[in-house]
Amino acid sequence: MTSVLALYRNHDALMNMSSNQQPTLILRRLSVDEYVLPKIHTKKIKRVNSERKPFSVNPFPKLGTGHGVYVFENQYFRYEGEWVKGKKHGFGKLLLKDGTYYEGQFNQGEITGTGFKFFSETKCKYKGQFLKGEMHGRGIMEFPDSSEYEGNFVHNRKNGYGVMRTPLTQYDGGYQGNMRHGEGRMVYAPMRYDKTSNGDRYEGYWVADKRHGPGVLHCADGSIFDGNFDNDEFHGHGLYRHISGVIYDGMWLKGFPAKMASKLHIVVENTPMVIRQGTPFTITVQCLNDENDVVGDEGREIQITAGFKYYQPSKGSALFDMIEDVEDKPIDTPFGYQVVHYPLTNQEQENDGPSEEDEEQELSQSQTQLDLKEDEDENQNNKEEEIKEGEDGEKLAENEKQDDEKEDGVDNSGGGVEEPDEIPNNTTTETESVPLPPPVPNCRSEEGVCVWNEVYLAPAPPMYRPFVAMEEAENDKKSSSRGKPAINKDDRRSSIGNIDRRGSVNKVDKMRRQKEKALEEKYAKTGEYVLMVHDVTNPPFLGRTIEPAFLLLKLKRPEAKKRAKKEGKKWDTSQHIRRSMVATEGLED
Repeated sequence: MTSVLALYRNHDALMNMSSNQQPTLILRRLSVDEYVLPKIHTKKIKRVNSERKPFSVNPFPKLGTGHGVYVFENQYFRYEGEWVKGKKHGFGKLLLKDGTYYEGQFNQGEITGTGFKFFSETKCKYKGQFLKGEMHGRGIMEFPDSSEYEGNFVHNRKNGYGVMRTPLTQYDGGYQGNMRHGEGRMVYAPMRYDKTSNGDRYEGYWVADKRHGPGVLHCADGSIFDGNFDNDEFHGHGLYRHISGVIYDGMWLKGFPAKMASKLHIVVENTPMVIRQGTPFTITVQCLNDENDVVGDEGREIQITAGFKYYQPSKGSALFDMIEDVEDKPIDTPFGYQVVHYPLTNQEQENDGPSEEDEEQELSQSQTQLDLKEDEDENQNNKEEEIKEGEDGEKLAENEKQDDEKEDGVDNSGGGVEEPDEIPNNTTTETESVPLPPPVPNCRSEEGVCVWNEVYLAPAPPMYRPFVAMEEAENDKKSSSRGKPAINKDDRRSSIGNIDRRGSVNKVDKMRRQKEKALEEKYAKTGEYVLMVHDVTNPPFLGRTIEPAFLLLKLKRPEAKKRAKKEGKKWDTSQHIRRSMVATEGLED
């Protein structure tokens, strides 16, 4: 395709020429290739490649190589550093508008190499290796709370071996995905008032930031657990050495032993347990669980004590005024009454028996009658029996009353006051000091069992409050029935013995009374006691104290020694016949 163009060189001259003188116009076609558009002159617009500031010695370098400053079009990033062929390469500093910045090595436009980065939002500081803008490799991360992590990073996360130090803990071991994972060691700071740290030390395996797998936990109090963990709890087989001395080696379920002792049990054949004055006895205690199985605890500390029934003193008595100062508070028992502590000892006691054989025989007879009577009274729930009073009974009561007054030092016949030969039971002079026997020491369990041998009920301490209260109650009862002679158990027993002997005062009864006083000064008073067993493990094993156990003890007088029979000469019949025959022959002669 072509186009025609008429060219006029001198228009005025051409118009003045005549027709004969005007040259002929030659028109020709021009090709597209020969056509040239007129040149348009425009003003060149220069792009701003850097901030033109006075300190910028070398702005964005020519050809993109060298040192320069560049502000990106979005005005959020600013880079100052080395360039190579238009890309950030070498050492430089990249500043973000929110205050975050990186200063270090660049490679082909990417943050790669060693550098330092400050995070304005979290105030954290990282110094270490980078790869394509991410923390990757060895590095140190400092946190605003003075915590510090030094170790390996993968894609901005703690991964691999590292050491994490905080104000409360220090961990060195494996990481995965920013969480403790694999084998590691955790040390907790000493115990704080806010209980944010407990001073423990753990060495073992971790999964997802929790102790999981085999490990050893050293507690700050000295306890050690060596076994398996699951979700930060003891789970599986493990050996636990508690600071209190308890050792448990077995299976664990969610932080507690699979077989956990929950109660104590006193092994005894018969209840109540019958013991004798001055005679030792043996106590065996087992640690049981809820299924009544013996738990193989080692080293659990068990305490054994005794108690006597607590009597509330009557109002207005001297004992009632002292009750506020009593430190020994009554203890509840499953028998329907409270008790207070009574001394129990393992110190050997001397058993003083009657010195003469005749007294032993008489005391044995009276004792047998008293024991039978006590058993009969217990079977009838300690109900008092009515004794028919006859003429012999009244005389007997009067005779006994006179005998009692004589024993107390009162002579109604006009003889004046006599000093008693014996000091009444449970009374001491102000200057007299009676040391108490040492208590029974606590026992450490072996395979869940504790055994105490050679145990005694010690004599009552001076002015033992339950005994004093009992005496006050008996005196009040006796004084309230002055019109009719009151007969207590001891008097009733003696009266029964006297009635059998036609109302006469028997020497056996007097001897029995003296013997009872002597025994009560040397041994515990006959009656009903309570044996108590408590778990006193300190501190409690795993924060739990197992339930105590109680047992009724019935204390009786010592068994009388049987009188040895004297063996005489045996009767020899043949010898007797022989002598008779000889005597007969002599008479015949």
